[in-house]
Amino acid sequence: MRMLLGGAAVVALAFLAGCGTTVGSGDPDGGCDGGKCDDPSLYNELNQAAASMVLYEVQARTANACDPAVGASWQRQACAAKIAPEVVYRAEGETCSDLPELEAIKLGTLDDLLEDTDDFHAGITVRYIDEKVGANTIWFMPLFPNNDAWDLPAACDNLGSPYAVRDYFHVRGSLSASCALDGRDEHSAEPCFGDDAFRAVLAEAHGRGMKVMLDLAFNHFGHNYVMYDTLGHRSVRARIADGEDLDRLWGFATTFDEALLEPELLDSEAALDELVSRDFEARDELAALDARCPGLAGLGRVRAFVMWREALDWERERFPCDQPFLEAALPGFYQGADSFNPSTQLGDNLMTDWRDVKFLFLHGENVAHEHEYARNREYLFRVMNYWAAQGVDAFRLDHTTDSRSGISPDMWDYVVSKVDYYAYRRGQARPVFLAEEFFDQQGMNKVVDIMTEGYVHDMCGRGGVTKDAQHVQDVVANMNRFNGHTFVMTALETHDEHRLVDGTGFDAWTGAGFWGVGLTTWSTPMLLMGQELGEPYGLAFRKSDYLRSRFEGTDQHRLDAEELVAFYRNLIVTRLADENRALRAPGYRFLGTRDTDGEPDPRIFAQVKWSSDANVVFVFHNLWAQDVAQSYYLPADLARTLSIRDGTRYQLVDTLTGEPQGGCLSGSDLKWDLYVEMSAWERAQWLRLEQCP
Repeated sequence: MRMLLGGAAVVALAFLAGCGTTVGSGDPDGGCDGGKCDDPSLYNELNQAAASMVLYEVQARTANACDPAVGASWQRQACAAKIAPEVVYRAEGETCSDLPELEAIKLGTLDDLLEDTDDFHAGITVRYIDEKVGANTIWFMPLFPNNDAWDLPAACDNLGSPYAVRDYFHVRGSLSASCALDGRDEHSAEPCFGDDAFRAVLAEAHGRGMKVMLDLAFNHFGHNYVMYDTLGHRSVRARIADGEDLDRLWGFATTFDEALLEPELLDSEAALDELVSRDFEARDELAALDARCPGLAGLGRVRAFVMWREALDWERERFPCDQPFLEAALPGFYQGADSFNPSTQLGDNLMTDWRDVKFLFLHGENVAHEHEYARNREYLFRVMNYWAAQGVDAFRLDHTTDSRSGISPDMWDYVVSKVDYYAYRRGQARPVFLAEEFFDQQGMNKVVDIMTEGYVHDMCGRGGVTKDAQHVQDVVANMNRFNGHTFVMTALETHDEHRLVDGTGFDAWTGAGFWGVGLTTWSTPMLLMGQELGEPYGLAFRKSDYLRSRFEGTDQHRLDAEELVAFYRNLIVTRLADENRALRAPGYRFLGTRDTDGEPDPRIFAQVKWSSDANVVFVFHNLWAQDVAQSYYLPADLARTLSIRDGTRYQLVDTLTGEPQGGCLSGSDLKWDLYVEMSAWERAQWLRLEQCP
């Protein structure tokens, strides 16, 4: 659980029924007695690093995709020469009339992100995101091999959903330039993966002081999941065979597994040979598999061993030698058709309109199947722990709770706390966790550091909502419903949402101004790639596409995009600057006028922000691009909170320009008449309070 802000309350991280330890504990192996953790140093507080993150969401295959027939002549030439994966249309039983147009698009790779350019016309690169946009965290939509063949929602989904993952331990080979040059990818008989390309991006980001966030969807897997795993961990099956009480797994220190500290993958014949050469238990397991399936060889034998090692007795009795996929070999990983018990065989699966995935079984309350639950839960932990050990700084957790699969806040509390624990044992900073949550927001907000709900849809106000100052105040105030347990992601576009200019009444500049409001809140701001260019086109989710605003001569290209990018950067850099730390702090009050002046101008959003160490910034947003002016009044209680004294002289410094805003004023004059004037082109004034020399 996370700790309430402001000292209102502290919730101990009890790891449910057992004990464990988190970052900050003086003794990673101590503090627990008899399955109970009483040491206050074991409390798992909200990760404050989330307040200093600005996310930039990237779909790697689209960010640098191009069409050789689109753009300036130099862009067309660059596209024609681009190293790109060959896209093979694999959808079973489907035909697509648009396929020639889709196949003409040359998809991007992770290697493209490493190009040494900060010009978006040449590419969306780590350097561009850092130096031109100013975001400090790259959020990657899922990079893993995915289902692009079975039960696709539409015939022209030539790539499949990145959220229909088929292997969580590798990066798609179709995101690697070296795999493309070799003519292989994750589907090849000898798979080629993009792991090295991802590590290079991770290193480049870290070298710039940036973070990397991976996107995970753990209430389902894509069809025909190919199982890989870590090399020498202690499996749940082995624990059961030894008569171990699975309740012990809730204690992280008491069940610490050295193999998971710096985990290696069991994904090759060499790795399997190495394992059985030193592990008698693994040797016996492999012999049992060979007796069951004597014809297995090569990588197929490796994959089968990974599943055999985790198979429960009832799954081993019917273990197939000719179907090397998780849902066939270990059906207990999946939700049965009755929505409460694990699947017993292929065909016994929960069916929904999400046809391209199968739901996992994670019903911890189903005590008759505690072994399946523990086995499945531990696998999800190992996935996250592996990538954390690789240096991934944060995780976005898709669709976190779901009554159908049973995935719950309690399970997430266990998993993220265990990831924290192993990160601590490695000497790493705690990862940051962001949740997309629809069903149990009040449960999940006590588990993760950032929630996606409560801002995007509300602030955009589609469907004719009047987006005046009162509307903005209501949206900002609604973020308080989580009582300080979690930050809220302040974004106006995501891969699940319409573009900022679609149905909102915004143009690229008014939309940018509204987005900037989020930067002045106690939150984690996020940009979707292309938003800073004014991209109006919603990128396809499952098919080949490209970012049109990058290419000169297209309708979506904006001649003033460089200026718009610079505006976004100025907002971001100003928020992150230590001298403006009040912008990231929780203290705020909406500003009003003196009673004699009537209602405040609804076109101006006005608030004051303050930090615990008396840093103060007044925030004004001209919402709808009109000339506006207003005098604001600071009540006595607010002036005391801000430490404004009548006899002291102050000046207001525009944090976005660095210039003083007017001359010095006495505290009494400032309280009585805080005057603001903005022209139609001026989106925001963020005015830092300073004492005059």
